[in-house]
Amino acid sequence: MLMRSFKFAALIIFLAAAGAAAGSGDNSLIFGSAAYPLEISVSPETAPGAVLYETPFSEIPSQDYDTILIQGEMPDPGVQLQVRIKNGAAFKTYDKTAIHRFPGGRFWAKYKMGRRTGEPVKLALLNAGVSLRHTFTIYGAEAFRETLVKEIISAPAPAAYKPDPGFYLPAEMPFTVVRRGAWQAAPPSEPYTPHAPKIFTLHNTAGHYPKNYDEAVREMQFLQDYHQNGRGWIDLGYHFVIDPQGDIFEGRPVNVVGAHVRGRNDGNIGISVMGNYHPPVSQKPTKETLYTFVEMGKYLKTAYNIDISSFYAHRDIGNTDCPGDELHALMPELKSLIFAPAAPLPGPVLPLSVAIPPMNRPSLRQLLQSAE
Repeated sequence: MLMRSFKFAALIIFLAAAGAAAGSGDNSLIFGSAAYPLEISVSPETAPGAVLYETPFSEIPSQDYDTILIQGEMPDPGVQLQVRIKNGAAFKTYDKTAIHRFPGGRFWAKYKMGRRTGEPVKLALLNAGVSLRHTFTIYGAEAFRETLVKEIISAPAPAAYKPDPGFYLPAEMPFTVVRRGAWQAAPPSEPYTPHAPKIFTLHNTAGHYPKNYDEAVREMQFLQDYHQNGRGWIDLGYHFVIDPQGDIFEGRPVNVVGAHVRGRNDGNIGISVMGNYHPPVSQKPTKETLYTFVEMGKYLKTAYNIDISSFYAHRDIGNTDCPGDELHALMPELKSLIFAPAAPLPGPVLPLSVAIPPMNRPSLRQLLQSAE
Protein backbone atom coordinates (compact mmCIF):
# COMPACT_ATOMS: atom_id res chain seq x y z
CA MET A 1 0.00 0.00 0.00
CA LEU A 2 2.84 2.39 0.85
CA MET A 3 4.51 1.71 -2.49
CA ARG A 4 1.27 2.43 -4.39
CA SER A 5 0.73 5.69 -2.48
CA PHE A 6 4.34 6.73 -3.12
CA LYS A 7 4.06 6.04 -6.83
CA PHE A 8 0.90 8.08 -7.18
CA ALA A 9 2.36 10.92 -5.13
CA ALA A 10 5.30 10.91 -7.55
CA LEU A 11 2.88 10.94 -10.47
CA ILE A 12 1.06 14.01 -9.14
CA ILE A 13 4.37 15.83 -8.52
CA PHE A 14 5.51 14.95 -12.04
CA LEU A 15 2.21 16.31 -13.36
CA ALA A 16 2.85 19.75 -11.88
CA ALA A 17 5.98 20.20 -14.01
CA ALA A 18 4.41 19.12 -17.32
CA GLY A 19 4.27 21.32 -20.44
CA ALA A 20 5.32 21.32 -24.11
CA ALA A 21 4.20 22.78 -27.44
CA ALA A 22 2.48 20.79 -30.16
CA GLY A 23 0.80 21.20 -33.54
CA SER A 24 -2.93 21.34 -34.27
CA GLY A 25 -5.11 18.58 -35.68
CA ASP A 26 -5.54 17.77 -39.37
CA ASN A 27 -8.88 19.51 -39.93
CA SER A 28 -8.99 22.19 -37.23
CA LEU A 29 -9.73 25.74 -38.29
CA ILE A 30 -7.05 28.11 -36.96
CA PHE A 31 -8.12 31.69 -36.25
CA GLY A 32 -4.89 33.66 -35.93
CA SER A 33 -3.45 33.50 -32.43
CA ALA A 34 -6.75 32.44 -30.84
CA ALA A 35 -6.63 28.99 -29.25
CA TYR A 36 -9.47 26.62 -28.46
CA PRO A 37 -11.62 26.82 -26.52
CA LEU A 38 -12.97 30.15 -27.77
CA GLU A 39 -14.87 31.65 -24.83
CA ILE A 40 -17.23 34.47 -25.78
CA SER A 41 -19.10 36.70 -23.32
CA VAL A 42 -22.70 37.16 -24.47
CA SER A 43 -25.08 39.83 -23.17
CA PRO A 44 -28.86 40.13 -23.64
CA GLU A 45 -28.51 43.91 -23.86
CA THR A 46 -27.42 43.77 -27.52
CA ALA A 47 -29.96 44.50 -30.24
CA PRO A 48 -31.81 41.61 -31.91
CA GLY A 49 -29.88 40.44 -34.97
CA ALA A 50 -26.69 42.19 -33.83
CA VAL A 51 -23.35 40.46 -34.23
CA LEU A 52 -22.22 39.43 -30.76
CA TYR A 53 -18.80 38.19 -31.84
CA GLU A 54 -16.91 37.14 -34.93
CA THR A 55 -13.55 35.54 -35.43
CA PRO A 56 -11.02 36.79 -37.95
CA PHE A 57 -10.82 34.74 -41.11
CA SER A 58 -9.07 31.46 -40.49
CA GLU A 59 -5.82 30.34 -41.99
CA ILE A 60 -6.31 28.59 -45.34
CA PRO A 61 -7.56 25.07 -44.50
CA SER A 62 -5.11 22.23 -45.09
CA GLN A 63 -7.39 20.69 -47.74
CA ASP A 64 -10.55 21.42 -49.69
CA TYR A 65 -13.70 20.91 -47.65
CA ASP A 66 -17.46 20.71 -48.06
CA THR A 67 -18.48 20.44 -44.40
CA ILE A 68 -17.78 22.39 -41.22
CA LEU A 69 -18.46 20.83 -37.82
CA ILE A 70 -18.45 22.86 -34.60
CA GLN A 71 -18.93 21.72 -31.01
CA GLY A 72 -19.09 23.56 -27.72
CA GLU A 73 -21.42 24.89 -25.03
CA MET A 74 -24.48 27.05 -25.74
CA PRO A 75 -26.16 27.85 -22.40
CA ASP A 76 -28.76 30.06 -24.13
CA PRO A 77 -30.35 28.81 -27.38
CA GLY A 78 -30.97 32.43 -28.38
CA VAL A 79 -27.55 32.58 -30.05
CA GLN A 80 -27.30 32.01 -33.81
CA LEU A 81 -23.98 30.63 -35.00
CA GLN A 82 -23.08 31.38 -38.62
CA VAL A 83 -20.26 30.22 -40.86
CA ARG A 84 -18.92 32.84 -43.28
CA ILE A 85 -16.66 31.72 -46.12
CA LYS A 86 -14.44 34.22 -47.86
CA ASN A 87 -15.62 35.11 -51.34
CA GLY A 88 -13.25 37.65 -52.88
CA ALA A 89 -13.50 40.85 -50.85
CA ALA A 90 -16.77 39.70 -49.25
CA PHE A 91 -18.06 36.46 -47.75
CA LYS A 92 -20.87 33.98 -48.19
CA THR A 93 -22.95 33.11 -45.13
CA TYR A 94 -24.10 29.60 -44.23
CA ASP A 95 -26.60 28.74 -41.54
CA LYS A 96 -26.52 25.37 -39.84
CA THR A 97 -27.62 22.27 -41.73
CA ALA A 98 -28.12 20.44 -38.44
CA ILE A 99 -27.72 21.32 -34.77
CA HIS A 100 -28.08 19.11 -31.70
CA ARG A 101 -28.23 20.90 -28.35
CA PHE A 102 -28.27 18.79 -25.19
CA PRO A 103 -29.56 19.60 -21.69
CA GLY A 104 -27.03 21.88 -20.05
CA GLY A 105 -26.07 23.46 -23.36
CA ARG A 106 -23.61 21.03 -24.98
CA PHE A 107 -24.07 21.29 -28.74
CA TRP A 108 -22.71 20.42 -32.12
CA ALA A 109 -23.61 22.14 -35.38
CA LYS A 110 -22.91 20.99 -38.92
CA TYR A 111 -22.73 23.19 -42.01
CA LYS A 112 -22.74 21.74 -45.52
CA MET A 113 -21.43 23.95 -48.31
CA GLY A 114 -22.93 21.93 -51.16
CA ARG A 115 -19.59 22.20 -52.95
CA ARG A 116 -15.89 21.90 -52.29
CA THR A 117 -13.92 24.99 -51.41
CA GLY A 118 -10.58 25.85 -49.90
CA GLU A 119 -11.35 29.40 -48.78
CA PRO A 120 -10.75 30.77 -45.26
CA VAL A 121 -13.63 30.71 -42.79
CA LYS A 122 -14.88 32.99 -40.05
CA LEU A 123 -17.47 32.25 -37.36
CA ALA A 124 -20.06 34.77 -36.23
CA LEU A 125 -22.47 34.81 -33.28
CA LEU A 126 -25.72 36.75 -33.67
CA ASN A 127 -28.39 37.71 -31.17
CA ALA A 128 -31.44 35.61 -32.05
CA GLY A 129 -33.24 36.18 -28.75
CA VAL A 130 -30.57 36.00 -26.05
CA SER A 131 -32.20 36.06 -22.61
CA LEU A 132 -29.29 35.69 -20.21
CA ARG A 133 -25.72 36.84 -19.77
CA HIS A 134 -23.42 33.87 -20.30
CA THR A 135 -20.26 32.49 -21.85
CA PHE A 136 -20.63 30.79 -25.22
CA THR A 137 -17.82 28.26 -25.73
CA ILE A 138 -16.46 26.73 -28.92
CA TYR A 139 -14.30 23.71 -28.14
CA GLY A 140 -13.44 23.04 -31.75
CA ALA A 141 -14.28 23.82 -35.38
CA GLU A 142 -13.21 21.59 -38.25
CA ALA A 143 -13.41 21.81 -42.04
CA PHE A 144 -13.33 18.56 -44.00
CA ARG A 145 -14.71 16.56 -46.88
CA GLU A 146 -17.52 14.53 -45.40
CA THR A 147 -16.75 11.47 -47.51
CA LEU A 148 -13.20 11.38 -46.10
CA VAL A 149 -14.32 11.56 -42.46
CA LYS A 150 -17.26 9.16 -42.49
CA GLU A 151 -16.40 5.71 -41.26
CA ILE A 152 -15.93 3.04 -43.91
CA ILE A 153 -18.57 0.33 -43.51
CA SER A 154 -17.61 -3.23 -44.39
CA ALA A 155 -21.19 -4.41 -44.97
CA PRO A 156 -24.70 -2.95 -44.94
CA ALA A 157 -26.65 -3.27 -41.71
CA PRO A 158 -29.19 -6.07 -41.49
CA ALA A 159 -32.71 -5.16 -40.46
CA ALA A 160 -32.08 -5.97 -36.79
CA TYR A 161 -28.35 -5.99 -36.14
CA LYS A 162 -27.30 -7.51 -32.82
CA PRO A 163 -23.57 -7.29 -32.06
CA ASP A 164 -21.81 -10.50 -31.11
CA PRO A 165 -21.69 -10.71 -27.27
CA GLY A 166 -18.02 -11.65 -27.63
CA PHE A 167 -17.26 -8.11 -28.81
CA TYR A 168 -17.76 -6.76 -25.28
CA LEU A 169 -15.79 -6.92 -22.05
CA PRO A 170 -16.40 -10.00 -19.90
CA ALA A 171 -19.32 -9.74 -17.50
CA GLU A 172 -16.92 -10.15 -14.58
CA MET A 173 -14.23 -7.49 -14.38
CA PRO A 174 -11.70 -6.74 -11.61
CA PHE A 175 -13.12 -3.22 -11.33
CA THR A 176 -16.36 -1.40 -12.01
CA VAL A 177 -17.15 -0.36 -15.58
CA VAL A 178 -20.17 1.80 -16.45
CA ARG A 179 -21.66 -0.35 -19.19
CA ARG A 180 -23.34 1.00 -22.31
CA GLY A 181 -26.80 0.24 -20.97
CA ALA A 182 -26.12 2.20 -17.78
CA TRP A 183 -25.39 5.42 -19.66
CA GLN A 184 -28.13 4.69 -22.22
CA ALA A 185 -25.93 4.35 -25.27
CA ALA A 186 -27.61 4.33 -28.66
CA PRO A 187 -27.10 1.20 -30.78
CA PRO A 188 -24.51 1.28 -33.58
CA SER A 189 -25.83 2.59 -36.87
CA GLU A 190 -23.99 -0.12 -38.84
CA PRO A 191 -22.35 -3.47 -38.04
CA TYR A 192 -19.07 -3.42 -36.16
CA THR A 193 -15.84 -4.74 -37.66
CA PRO A 194 -14.07 -7.15 -35.28
CA HIS A 195 -10.36 -6.76 -34.58
CA ALA A 196 -7.62 -8.29 -32.46
CA PRO A 197 -6.39 -5.62 -30.01
CA LYS A 198 -2.64 -5.21 -29.94
CA ILE A 199 -2.07 -1.57 -28.94
CA PHE A 200 -3.87 1.09 -26.90
CA THR A 201 -3.88 4.88 -27.18
CA LEU A 202 -4.46 7.71 -24.70
CA HIS A 203 -6.71 10.62 -25.74
CA ASN A 204 -8.50 13.58 -24.20
CA THR A 205 -11.96 14.67 -25.31
CA ALA A 206 -10.81 18.35 -25.42
CA GLY A 207 -14.28 19.37 -24.31
CA HIS A 208 -16.51 19.57 -21.26
CA TYR A 209 -15.06 18.73 -17.84
CA PRO A 210 -17.93 17.11 -15.89
CA LYS A 211 -18.15 17.90 -12.20
CA ASN A 212 -20.08 14.77 -11.18
CA TYR A 213 -21.33 11.41 -12.42
CA ASP A 214 -24.62 12.74 -13.84
CA GLU A 215 -22.75 15.33 -15.91
CA ALA A 216 -20.39 12.61 -17.12
CA VAL A 217 -23.34 10.48 -18.27
CA ARG A 218 -24.71 13.43 -20.25
CA GLU A 219 -21.28 14.03 -21.74
CA MET A 220 -21.10 10.39 -22.86
CA GLN A 221 -24.48 10.76 -24.55
CA PHE A 222 -23.32 13.96 -26.22
CA LEU A 223 -20.04 12.45 -27.42
CA GLN A 224 -21.77 9.45 -28.95
CA ASP A 225 -24.30 11.65 -30.75
CA TYR A 226 -21.53 14.00 -31.93
CA HIS A 227 -19.57 11.08 -33.34
CA GLN A 228 -22.53 9.22 -34.83
CA ASN A 229 -24.65 12.03 -36.22
CA GLY A 230 -22.10 14.83 -36.47
CA ARG A 231 -19.11 12.96 -37.87
CA GLY A 232 -21.07 10.14 -39.47
CA TRP A 233 -19.40 7.31 -37.55
CA ILE A 234 -21.25 4.14 -36.63
CA ASP A 235 -20.75 4.65 -32.88
CA LEU A 236 -18.68 6.53 -30.33
CA GLY A 237 -15.11 6.47 -31.61
CA TYR A 238 -13.47 5.56 -28.27
CA HIS A 239 -13.60 2.19 -26.56
CA PHE A 240 -13.43 3.69 -23.06
CA VAL A 241 -13.87 7.16 -21.56
CA ILE A 242 -12.78 8.14 -18.04
CA ASP A 243 -14.34 11.03 -16.11
CA PRO A 244 -12.62 13.21 -13.46
CA GLN A 245 -14.22 11.16 -10.68
CA GLY A 246 -12.46 8.02 -11.92
CA ASP A 247 -15.52 6.35 -13.46
CA ILE A 248 -14.73 4.40 -16.61
CA PHE A 249 -17.44 4.25 -19.27
CA GLU A 250 -17.69 1.51 -21.86
CA GLY A 251 -17.83 3.01 -25.34
CA ARG A 252 -17.45 1.02 -28.53
CA PRO A 253 -16.94 -2.67 -27.72
CA VAL A 254 -13.29 -3.42 -27.03
CA ASN A 255 -13.04 -6.21 -29.61
CA VAL A 256 -14.17 -4.13 -32.60
CA VAL A 257 -12.41 -1.45 -34.65
CA GLY A 258 -12.81 2.04 -33.20
CA ALA A 259 -12.53 5.51 -34.76
CA HIS A 260 -9.99 7.51 -32.79
CA VAL A 261 -6.67 7.62 -34.72
CA ARG A 262 -6.77 8.31 -38.44
CA GLY A 263 -5.34 5.33 -40.31
CA ARG A 264 -4.39 3.46 -37.10
CA ASN A 265 -7.65 2.05 -35.75
CA ASP A 266 -7.41 -1.66 -36.52
CA GLY A 267 -6.15 -3.40 -33.39
CA ASN A 268 -6.01 -0.12 -31.48
CA ILE A 269 -7.99 0.40 -28.24
CA GLY A 270 -8.86 4.06 -27.65
CA ILE A 271 -9.13 5.38 -24.08
CA SER A 272 -10.11 9.03 -23.68
CA VAL A 273 -10.10 11.27 -20.61
CA MET A 274 -12.91 13.82 -20.30
CA GLY A 275 -11.62 17.39 -20.29
CA ASN A 276 -8.99 19.53 -21.98
CA TYR A 277 -5.36 18.99 -20.95
CA HIS A 278 -3.73 21.37 -23.42
CA PRO A 279 -2.99 25.13 -23.26
CA PRO A 280 -4.63 27.50 -22.71
CA VAL A 281 -6.96 25.38 -20.54
CA SER A 282 -4.40 22.85 -19.25
CA GLN A 283 -6.67 21.09 -16.79
CA LYS A 284 -4.93 18.71 -14.42
CA PRO A 285 -5.97 15.05 -14.51
CA THR A 286 -7.27 13.96 -11.13
CA LYS A 287 -5.69 11.26 -9.02
CA GLU A 288 -8.85 9.19 -9.53
CA THR A 289 -8.59 9.50 -13.31
CA LEU A 290 -4.94 8.47 -13.32
CA TYR A 291 -5.54 5.50 -11.05
CA THR A 292 -8.40 4.31 -13.23
CA PHE A 293 -6.32 4.66 -16.38
CA VAL A 294 -3.46 2.67 -14.86
CA GLU A 295 -5.79 -0.12 -13.71
CA MET A 296 -7.42 -0.25 -17.15
CA GLY A 297 -3.99 -0.30 -18.78
CA LYS A 298 -2.92 -3.20 -16.58
CA TYR A 299 -6.03 -5.12 -17.54
CA LEU A 300 -5.49 -4.55 -21.28
CA LYS A 301 -1.80 -5.44 -20.98
CA THR A 302 -2.69 -8.80 -19.47
CA ALA A 303 -5.86 -9.59 -21.42
CA TYR A 304 -4.33 -8.85 -24.84
CA ASN A 305 -0.62 -9.45 -24.19
CA ILE A 306 0.28 -5.83 -25.00
CA ASP A 307 3.83 -4.69 -24.28
CA ILE A 308 5.14 -1.28 -23.30
CA SER A 309 6.11 -0.35 -26.87
CA SER A 310 2.45 -0.66 -27.91
CA PHE A 311 1.03 2.03 -25.61
CA TYR A 312 0.82 5.46 -27.27
CA ALA A 313 -0.42 8.97 -26.77
CA HIS A 314 -2.52 10.09 -29.73
CA ARG A 315 -0.01 12.74 -30.82
CA ASP A 316 2.71 10.09 -31.03
CA ILE A 317 0.93 8.44 -33.96
CA GLY A 318 -1.21 11.28 -35.35
CA ASN A 319 -1.05 14.97 -36.28
CA THR A 320 -2.79 16.41 -33.23
CA ASP A 321 -2.34 18.07 -29.83
CA CYS A 322 -4.24 15.20 -28.21
CA PRO A 323 -4.09 14.14 -25.38
CA GLY A 324 -2.77 17.59 -24.43
CA ASP A 325 0.55 18.61 -22.91
CA GLU A 326 -0.50 17.76 -19.35
CA LEU A 327 -1.36 14.14 -20.13
CA HIS A 328 1.39 13.62 -22.68
CA ALA A 329 4.04 14.62 -20.15
CA LEU A 330 2.82 11.79 -17.93
CA MET A 331 3.41 9.06 -20.51
CA PRO A 332 6.75 7.84 -19.07
CA GLU A 333 5.26 7.54 -15.59
CA LEU A 334 2.06 5.91 -16.84
CA LYS A 335 4.11 3.35 -18.76
CA SER A 336 6.14 2.63 -15.65
CA LEU A 337 3.05 2.10 -13.51
CA ILE A 338 1.21 -0.04 -16.06
CA PHE A 339 4.08 -2.23 -17.20
CA ALA A 340 6.13 -2.55 -14.00
CA PRO A 341 6.41 -6.16 -12.78
CA ALA A 342 3.85 -6.89 -10.09
CA ALA A 343 5.32 -7.06 -6.58
CA PRO A 344 4.64 -10.38 -4.79
CA LEU A 345 1.92 -10.17 -2.16
CA PRO A 346 2.17 -11.96 1.20
CA GLY A 347 -0.07 -15.00 1.65
CA PRO A 348 -2.73 -16.39 -0.68
CA VAL A 349 -4.73 -13.66 -2.43
CA LEU A 350 -7.95 -14.37 -4.30
CA PRO A 351 -8.69 -12.46 -7.50
CA LEU A 352 -11.04 -9.54 -6.85
CA SER A 353 -13.72 -11.20 -8.99
CA VAL A 354 -13.70 -14.18 -6.61
CA ALA A 355 -13.02 -12.44 -3.32
CA ILE A 356 -15.81 -9.85 -3.64
CA PRO A 357 -19.33 -10.64 -4.89
CA PRO A 358 -20.13 -8.64 -8.06
CA MET A 359 -22.92 -6.58 -6.47
CA ASN A 360 -20.64 -5.49 -3.62
CA ARG A 361 -17.51 -4.86 -5.65
CA PRO A 362 -15.94 -1.45 -4.91
CA SER A 363 -15.61 1.20 -7.54
CA LEU A 364 -12.15 2.28 -8.63
CA ARG A 365 -12.67 5.43 -6.60
CA GLN A 366 -13.24 3.34 -3.46
CA LEU A 367 -10.21 1.19 -4.24
CA LEU A 368 -8.10 4.32 -4.59
CA GLN A 369 -9.33 5.71 -1.27
CA SER A 370 -8.63 2.43 0.49
CA ALA A 371 -5.08 2.43 -0.89
CA GLU A 372 -4.17 5.75 0.71
